[in-house]
Amino acid sequence: MSYRKDQGRYARMIAFWAVLLLVVYGCFHSGGLVSVLDRTMGDSNPVLVDPFPLVGRLRVSTCIVLGIVLLTGIVLHALLHRPKIADALIETEGEMQKVTWPSWGEAWQGTVAVTVMVIVLFVFLSAVDLLLLKAMQMLTGGGAA
Repeated sequence: MSYRKDQGRYARMIAFWAVLLLVVYGCFHSGGLVSVLDRTMGDSNPVLVDPFPLVGRLRVSTCIVLGIVLLTGIVLHALLHRPKIADALIETEGEMQKVTWPSWGEAWQGTVAVTVMVIVLFVFLSAVDLLLLKAMQMLTGGGAA
């Protein structure tokens, strides 16, 4: 399928940023790739800039991870513009435009209905569980060994 550049733009943009933000989170959260490289590199990981915005201290390990994030962004951009993937995202965006989204009131009513049902089922199942527990205790003589 041939497509114009602006077709599926939002779907591709959302897919790109969602995946890239997951990669960034995996690299920079505590225990992520930066932390692993910091521990691995030890003394050969000097501080280049202190303080550095968003990452605290800019170290060699941080530069390596930033390069990995940049490379991931380039590869992801290329993947999302391949014809098969782009066509799938274009079709997804087209289908999402056909969806009838609920109004705020309908969403609120659905939320309340689900919450009430969860509470009712919780109370019912808890009562049945207690009754069965009492029945088992009576059958086994109180559960004492």
